[in-house]
Amino acid sequence: MRRFLLLTLLVIPVAGHAQNDEAYGKKIREFTTESFFLPDSVNHLPASTTVPSPDKFLGHIVGAPNVLTYSKQAADYFRVLEKSSKRVRVVSMGKSEEGREMVVAVISDEANLHRLEDFKKMNAQLGDPRQIKDERQADRLIKESLPMYWATGGMHAPETGPPEMLIELAYRLAVSEEPMIKAIRKNEIVMLTPVLDVDGRDRVVDLYRYRKANPKKPPLPLVYWGHYVAHDDNRDALTMALNLSKSLMKTWLDFKPTVLHDLHESEPYLYISTGTGPYNAWLDPIVISEWQEMAYNEIQQMTELGVPGVWTHNYYDGWAPSYGFYVANGHNGIGRFYETFGGSGADTGIRAAGETTKEWYRPNPPFPRVRWSIRNNVNIMQAAILMGMSKVANEKEKFLRNYYLKSKRSVAKATTEGPAAWVIDVKSPTENATELCNILVEQGIEVGTLSQNVETADGKCAKGSWIVRMDQPYSRMADMMLDKQYYNPTDPRSYDDTGWEIGALFGVKTTRVKDLKILKAASHPFMNFGSSPALPPGLAGKRIALVHTWTSTQDEGWARVAFDQRKIPYSYVSVHELRDNSVLKSKFDVIVFPNTGGSAQSIVNGSPMVGEPIPFKPTTEYPNLGGPDSTDDTRGGIELKGVLNLQKFVTDGGVLLCIGNTCRIPIDYGLVTGVSVFQPTTLNAPGGVFQLDRVDDSSAVLSGYGDSMGAYFNMNSCPILNAGGGGFRGGGRGGGRAAGGGGPVRASGRGSLTDPDVIQGRPPYTPKSLPGDEPETGGPRGPRLPTPRILLRFADASKVLMSGMIDHPEELGGKPAVVDCPVGKGHVLLFSINPFWRGETVGSYNLVFNAIRYSTTLGAASEDTGE
Repeated sequence: MRRFLLLTLLVIPVAGHAQNDEAYGKKIREFTTESFFLPDSVNHLPASTTVPSPDKFLGHIVGAPNVLTYSKQAADYFRVLEKSSKRVRVVSMGKSEEGREMVVAVISDEANLHRLEDFKKMNAQLGDPRQIKDERQADRLIKESLPMYWATGGMHAPETGPPEMLIELAYRLAVSEEPMIKAIRKNEIVMLTPVLDVDGRDRVVDLYRYRKANPKKPPLPLVYWGHYVAHDDNRDALTMALNLSKSLMKTWLDFKPTVLHDLHESEPYLYISTGTGPYNAWLDPIVISEWQEMAYNEIQQMTELGVPGVWTHNYYDGWAPSYGFYVANGHNGIGRFYETFGGSGADTGIRAAGETTKEWYRPNPPFPRVRWSIRNNVNIMQAAILMGMSKVANEKEKFLRNYYLKSKRSVAKATTEGPAAWVIDVKSPTENATELCNILVEQGIEVGTLSQNVETADGKCAKGSWIVRMDQPYSRMADMMLDKQYYNPTDPRSYDDTGWEIGALFGVKTTRVKDLKILKAASHPFMNFGSSPALPPGLAGKRIALVHTWTSTQDEGWARVAFDQRKIPYSYVSVHELRDNSVLKSKFDVIVFPNTGGSAQSIVNGSPMVGEPIPFKPTTEYPNLGGPDSTDDTRGGIELKGVLNLQKFVTDGGVLLCIGNTCRIPIDYGLVTGVSVFQPTTLNAPGGVFQLDRVDDSSAVLSGYGDSMGAYFNMNSCPILNAGGGGFRGGGRGGGRAAGGGGPVRASGRGSLTDPDVIQGRPPYTPKSLPGDEPETGGPRGPRLPTPRILLRFADASKVLMSGMIDHPEELGGKPAVVDCPVGKGHVLLFSINPFWRGETVGSYNLVFNAIRYSTTLGAASEDTGE
């Protein structure tokens, strides 16, 4: 406590400047639980006679206990700063799916903001060296321009601290005359976005307020974060299916910030991103060095100030490019993130810290237990990010030169490490290829159209094909999206997906062209930008139900994205509709049950039916609750009654599509026969791209598909199916195409695969039937049960992995991937793969859409087998 008091006395106002806000500073100290969570730079707040401090606007200081700020309040406060300070400018980034606004406050010296467009133009030139005549011009731009440092918060709605901190940071940067802050304003342009997931943030604030107002009632669940997905809004950087991601990318391309710093919560007390590796193989090594340099700068300074539990390295790997900060990393900027210790909303209390061991990367670990507050979070996050901003401001020319150098090396990529270009086949499914090219263009990647046929050492590239040249600034982002990935099973455990080969997942043929001849071919700009995916034929008029649970809406949101992008009409229903409607067939033709977490039992049971009802719906007091769906009671699931209703629906001629984990329900509860879930013992196959081979030559589900395709599979969220061997339609030995598998189909012995073994010591024998013998098939048989029809299998073990990682592939090779189970007059389709994943699996969408289109004729032969 003695050091704590001394620190507070050392906050001396700068000569000629207004006093610190003593009342605010007193509250900071009151709400900070321990002195070592209060670095000097944030143990006070400067006062201003012209600019309202946060407490004047909000009614409380930032980091006060038991209170959180709505997204609009944060945006409104930024606009108050803009009106009262010439050092602040607010720019709208666009709106969410539900109409809430995302904003960015641009903060710098008044003179710098007057020249903001000049700085944006200069940074654009440094980011595209093709615009620069020589190194002298580059040197001049580096000296004259300013780096931009963009901090974002509220990507993940339940992580409540970063939006609060950014409110206070905006004020501090606008009014403080302390030397560090003055240097930041002079030599840098700071950008602050308090809330990215504005829809989820407002729901979280409502839920927190409800909990505080109703302490004796059960807390309400956060059924929805954003409109579509929850945590996965930070896994959308490749295809940018969400408004949040589109706004991030659009804003980055407008300003081209040197650094994008995304602020999160999960680890005690402050994790600074670097990662364990393997690092993304397409990044320039310069950016990886910048991660390390910036992280250790902040770790060292925070440790010198006595803050425990500041560390790096062992949290995530640094491999996948699907995170939001890849708008910077993938475009020659610096993407980084923090993970601070979160609380429960804005509560204060004793918390266990989780991992607190001393390691080489964590020499000053957190205490096992600590009294924690949201103000602690605000303090250490704000102090550390100011160190990062200060470093970039003080070394501005180094960071701008690195940005220029990374961009220059990206343009040179075509003739250095290669490839020269990627060519997208115009004969691929046109809509899928067009959608892929639109995504590339949204990424800022240049896409052209070949004006002539080109013969290269890598094959013929036809006139009209789309070309992505690698002699452009964002060649690395294009290459990492279109290339194959290989993740060694002996590397550290992957943090997320290990493979994402976009061409394969879109069902689009892409060619990696190394021959430099392609760069001499004439081309003109891609002309289809802005076109939207069309409503697939044959779906209008279909009565489709898309089902969600009340316990997890993360994965089903990606299915809604696919349907909504194509404007496919559907009814969005909860599991309670299955439970309460005994005549589902009178309302729906097809029921789609996307992937969700939990066992079959937990999905069927839902939340326990104990206590009073637990609603999730908007009210006058809590208008942000609800979302895509709402209810008076989230308890309960499908329940046994709903399982029977589903059985009747299918028996009466309906089609039930179960994706990923929901396949367990019809299997475990006996809606289908002949299919089981295989439990692997050695397989390791996290998210990646896997080859599927066609087994059935006639199913309408496979209309438009060829002999093989790429699909997304993750053994941690999708079950592996068994559907037997002989006797099953399309099962290999029982008919259709031969199954793959992990190895030979004969026992060890003499000869070869085609030259049979000979049993030694006995003569050949062939039995002969005599009159009166029973038929070989046995006695009288009952009615034959419908047998599962395997449509697609995973390729054999040697071919099953296309991109990503797999260990012990023999446990996956040859297993069924899509199975059609006839039940009564209807069908249950089981998808071991996930055709709806993060907007990346466009090539698999038609498996579902075909099943809907041909729902009344699934037992018949396909009109178009794709042969």
